[in-house]
Parts: sequence; C-alpha cells; structure tokens
Amino acid sequence: MNNLLSIQNLSVSFSTGSKVSQVVSNVSFSVHAGETLGLVGESGSGKSVTARSIMQLLSPNAHIHPESSVVYLGKNLLEYSEKEMRAIRGKDISMIFQDPMTSLNPTMTMGKQITETLRQHEGLSEKDAEVRAKEIMQHVGITNVDYRYTQYAHEFSGGMRQRMMIAMALACNPSLIIADEPTTALDVTIQAQILELLKEIQATFGMAIILITHDFGVVANMCDNVVVMKDGHVVEQGDTVSVFQNPQHDYTKMLLAAIPNLQKPKSSASLKKLEEIHAGKRDVLLEISQLQKEFPYGRNETVRAVDQLSFKIYRGETLGLVGESGSGKSTTGRTILRLREPDNGETLYEGFDINHLKPKELKSMRKNMQMIFQDPYASLNPRMKIQDIIGESLDIHGLAKNRKERNARVLELLELVGLDASFAQRFPHEFSGGQRQRIGIARALAVNPEFIVLDEPLSALDASIQAQIVELLEDLQQKLNLTYLFIAHDLTMVKQISDRVAVMYQGKIVELADAEELFANPIHPYTKKLLSAIPIPDPVYEATRTALGKTDEELAEYEGHSFQEVTPNHWVYC
Repeated sequence: MNNLLSIQNLSVSFSTGSKVSQVVSNVSFSVHAGETLGLVGESGSGKSVTARSIMQLLSPNAHIHPESSVVYLGKNLLEYSEKEMRAIRGKDISMIFQDPMTSLNPTMTMGKQITETLRQHEGLSEKDAEVRAKEIMQHVGITNVDYRYTQYAHEFSGGMRQRMMIAMALACNPSLIIADEPTTALDVTIQAQILELLKEIQATFGMAIILITHDFGVVANMCDNVVVMKDGHVVEQGDTVSVFQNPQHDYTKMLLAAIPNLQKPKSSASLKKLEEIHAGKRDVLLEISQLQKEFPYGRNETVRAVDQLSFKIYRGETLGLVGESGSGKSTTGRTILRLREPDNGETLYEGFDINHLKPKELKSMRKNMQMIFQDPYASLNPRMKIQDIIGESLDIHGLAKNRKERNARVLELLELVGLDASFAQRFPHEFSGGQRQRIGIARALAVNPEFIVLDEPLSALDASIQAQIVELLEDLQQKLNLTYLFIAHDLTMVKQISDRVAVMYQGKIVELADAEELFANPIHPYTKKLLSAIPIPDPVYEATRTALGKTDEELAEYEGHSFQEVTPNHWVYC
C-alpha cells in the first residue's frame, strides 16, 4: 500500500504561564491510502492533540518539537504556513469533529456550510456549489434535500447533524479524513448507520480514515490497523486482529478487559433479586400508571414524548430503560421526579401519588428521590467548590446542625465514592470526567435517598472509567439498599448493571423482561433492531456480520394495542 501520511517523533507541549505540559511524546505511525487506522486510548491520552497537529489546528500556546514531522504525500505539513494549510484543510485532509452541534455554524444554513467549502477550494459558482452540495447530502442519506438545504443545525437530530459533518468533510473528495469520536454521543442504531456510511464512502471514494475513538467495538467494526496511546505515548500498534487477539502491552490488555461482555452471566445477587420480585417477596417502591407528557410542536401541534406509560420498580432493583434519542427515556425520568410536570397519570411512591404534592411537600419528598445527570461537565456549578456543591443539599434540607457537621458529611461522602478528602477544596474544572461523575453521585447521596434516576451517567466516559462507575454504583446499591432507574443507550452497560430492562419506542415501553431474558430472546422488532446494532469487540466477527436487516419495515407492520405477558415475566406491546 502507498504511504499517504507518515508521522515521525511528534511531540507537543502546552504552556500555561511558566508551566509547560508535555501531552504528546515521540508519536510515530503511518497511514496508507484506502486504510482505516484506529487511534485509541482514554481521555487525556493525546489522541485528539495528535490529530489536530496533522491539521495544525492547535491553540496558540501549543509547541511542536522541531524534530517532529507530519509528512503528507512527501511534504512536511509542519513547515507549511497558515495560508498553505488553509489550502490543504478541507480539500486534501478533512476532519469530522466529535460534537457536531458545537462544530457547525448556528447562524448559517446547513447547505451554505457545504457550499462555502466548495466555493473556497473548488472555485464553483454559487449555483454549481448548491447542486454539488445537494448531491453530497443525498449521498450521506439526507432526504428531502431541497428543504433540508435551507435548515439550520438546531433543526437536525444528532445523527443527521453528524451526517452533515461527514458531507462537509467529503465535499472536496479529500484523500484523508480524520474522524474524532464521530459516534460517541449517538444511539447504537444511529452509530451503526454512521459507521456503515463511512465504510460505503471509503469504498466509493477510496480515501483513508484516521478514526479516533475509545470504543473497541467501533475499532473492531471499522479499522484495519490500530495505534494505542497512553499518556501521550504510543504503547502498541499493529493490525486490528493481532492487537485484539494477542495484545502485548498491559494498558491494551486493561482497555480490552474493561469492555462489557454481553455473554457474562448475571451475578448471584441479581438472580436472587429477580427470584424475590417474581415470587412477590419484594415491595413495589415506585409504580407508574398511565404517565403522559406532551410538548408543543410547531404552531398548533404537540408531540407525546411519554405515552401512557405503566410499570413498576421494586425496592433494591435496577430497572434499565433503553431506546434511541427521542424515544422518551430522559423525559420519563424527569417526569417521574417532577422536574417536568406530567400532563396525566400517577406516580405512586410507596403507594402515595407524588403528582399532586404541593411545592413544600415536593421539596421534602426530594430527599427520597434524586437524579444523577448525563453530563458531568455541565451538571456541576463551575463557580462552586466541591465542598459546597455536595453540601448545598444538606443546607437546603437542614440535614446538618452546623458547618462542622456539614463539612464532615461532605468528606464522608467523598470517601464513599472513592475520592480524596482534599478534593473538597477544589473546583469542578480540576477533575477528570470520571471524577466529576463520582462527585455527582456523592451529591445525589448527600440526602440519603432511596431511589435514584441515572440519566445516561456513562455516555461521556471512557470504557475503563465506565467499568469503575458501574462497580461503584453496584457497591453503593448493596451498601445503602438503593433503587435505580438506569437510563442509557449503551446496551452492553445496561445488561451488566440492570436486573430488568424496559425498551422504549416513540414514548411507549414496547418490551419489558429480565435482562438476561431480554438479550437472549428479544421479541419486539425494535428490540431486535437495537441489539443487532451493538458493535461487537471482535474484528473477526465484525468482518462477517450482516447489516441491520429490514427491521424498519417490520416495525411499520407491528402495530399493537396492548402490553401483554407473552411468556412468564416477559411483556411485549403487541
């Protein structure tokens, strides 16, 4: 294969005042024409900095060591001026960024953002650029392109925005695309569609791809070769099959060991819980009956995000709630806690309907019911120290007699979630994602709740950190007899932590069963679609697996009117 890109001895540091931090050290690897190279490692390993060095998109306080080289088609890009690099970016080397919502211009229509690239690099007229832009939009699976061309980023779903990012990257037929975590925030089915789209595009245009990810299932599905990074160093590289089947470095072994295993049987503790639930020996902690929530849509229309839901959560269990974005999962969790007011239905907590509580009564009830939010970066107040973030709820509910008792309780909670007492005096920006999520858990536990809604608590974390948080949540559940509603689109993690699983589709629960039973014997076509889209961390298997199948057509035919028990403890909407 031809050598398209060769990185040799790349070292990058950042200066902050008098402090210099080395973040990439002597990184070397090559990318061949038509190849997909996986660049993997945990957050902070130097993956994105390495990729941005190729494009020279680093911040002004970055310093690249003079012995470093990034050779593209025989020319060292590190010697190029900014003007010369502008001619390369988008035309020869394109980048798909991790978060399309923050990468797309909110003030420009989606179509104009593509034509801007075409007019800049290809010199096309406005009319010809529009024709070409619509062709590219169709190629990446955007329908009704005449209408979509005039829309803005906020009018697209997450998956559609990512398709538009791919369309922009493809506009000038580059020979190399750098995809920086292109599927991290996407549902498993949308992720499968995006990965399939990238494969099709690569087959059609013959471009090379550098795929930055921490998901080894995605690596197995997409990559020919893998480069593993840790603390700014390359610790292992080779063809994907060899790295998966015979990893050499302990760090690679650790990353692979952290991948949730769908074949792993449930623990004896989980099986005992299920036996007690089915035998009627566990109390119902929360019973949802005909819960409904609608939102305005357009001028005179509404969309029913939660459509007459009815289910029970038993004391001490973890009920997983899964489905794609827009299925109603998060709205269900927030409506149960009355962070969104329900339009109809009952939420019975220990037999008492909390939907009719007055504000003062609801405030008291919140001690029993807490929430851990999806984004540990956005859910903590950046202006408050950790001591005050956790201690705030103690103040609100009067759970500490004085400041000394309050601070002692904060330190106790930090220890409970595996954090050092010294962290109490620091601010959120001084912590990693996993540490911030532990702080969010400590905040939720401060008021001694019985029930916690966990809304996508793992989606922003690396696989190894996810495994640590799951282990922590399971340990806390046993120690404190907690009950969880675990909302997620990562089905492998859901199976690992959940005792029972409910599947949501268009505001309804379409299937509910024990976790083991649901994954082994899915009945509803939508459940089958979700499970078939899970990327398996096995490159040999991924090379032979088939596409998702015609589950959309099956769904259209699967019109039902009731939720029925088709086998013992396995309920399906049919």
